[in-house]
Formats: sequence, C-alpha cells, structure tokens
Amino acid sequence: MKKIIGLPNPAVKKVAFTLLWIFILNISCKKEQSTEHNSPPSQTPPTTDSVSIFTNQKPTGQTENDKKGAGIEFGVKFQSTIAGNIVGTKFYKTPGDSGTRTAQLYSIDGTLLASKAASNETDSGWQSVFFDTAIPIAANTTYIAAYYSSLGNYILTAYGLKTAITNGPLTALADSTDGINGLFKYTNIPILPDSGYLSSNYWVDIIFVKGGN
Repeated sequence: MKKIIGLPNPAVKKVAFTLLWIFILNISCKKEQSTEHNSPPSQTPPTTDSVSIFTNQKPTGQTENDKKGAGIEFGVKFQSTIAGNIVGTKFYKTPGDSGTRTAQLYSIDGTLLASKAASNETDSGWQSVFFDTAIPIAANTTYIAAYYSSLGNYILTAYGLKTAITNGPLTALADSTDGINGLFKYTNIPILPDSGYLSSNYWVDIIFVKGGN
C-alpha cells in the first residue's frame, strides 16, 4: 500500500513562510550593507596639485572700512597660460574683520560663473571657499575673482598691482593690462566690482587645478 503524505496544516505553513521571509530579508540587508561599505567616500575639496597666485606673500596693516556698515565687493583680474578649472577662490582676512563674505568668479564681460557664501572662517589669514562645481577656464583669457564683504571690511596694499604677480601658470594682471585692476565696488549685494584705486591689491586669489579645455 502506498503511503500517503499529508499536507502541512495552515499553522505550520504560516511559520515556514515567516522563517523564509526573515531569511530573505537578512540576505537583502547584508547586500545593502556591503554596497554601502564599498561605496566611494564623499567628495572633498580638490586641493591636491592646486595652484594659487599668492604663495608666501601676506599683507601688512589692519582691517580697514571706508563706510561703516556698508557692503563692498573686491576683485582681481587674472589669467592662466594653460586651461584648467577654478575650484574656488581665496581672500585674506585680518583680525577684526567681521560680517559675512561671498566668494565669486566672473568672466571679463561680467557674467557670474560661480558664487558661494564663505563658512568656517578663521579669525585671520587666508580663507578658502570651494564652489559646488569646478569652473573650466580657457588659457590666456581674463577672468575676475572677487568676494563681497557685507560690512565693508577689507585689507589693501596700495600699488600692489602696479606690476603683475605671477606664480606658475597664473598671473594677477598689472593694472591697465586689460583695463583697471585692483577692483572694488560699494554695494549692498554681491555684484561685479568695476572701480579701482591706486592699483591696489585687495588680496583676492583663486584655487586653480590644471587640465580641462
């Protein structure tokens, strides 16, 4: 006589199904954890192999302010002999420079290419601001690096751009090479600076990475 195997009752089937579902979930979670563990780390500011105009130079003097409480934008015209990417800008800050600052990059015709509010500033020294996206620049083309000071605080070196300042492929143009240089503008909002005073260096710089178009 053939032995008849009975089907499991509903309670047994329910338990088996639950155990199978837990097993599948465990495998799925392990795969997700493995993927997360092996995912590439979040991007950090690309400072490796970057170049700036200023190296060991530092301004002398104290924080200045022409119009108490009024904003001012400062800028520098620069060129690179090779194509590459601007990943951010820099500005020099002296003690007592309060307020907020916004870093910007413009083309020579005044088109805003990038803008980013500064954060995590130190009390003094060079402050770096990295843009959310690297901006490609062409060789031998003039651009303007700038920053806006909400309370109009700044440091300057008069006649500092009477002659060009060069480091590697980068040059801060001498005043009158491609119009005025050592730029400023009294303004209540970040905007292209378009005035000059005594070929002054307002200590604006860029963070440049070689390569690109």
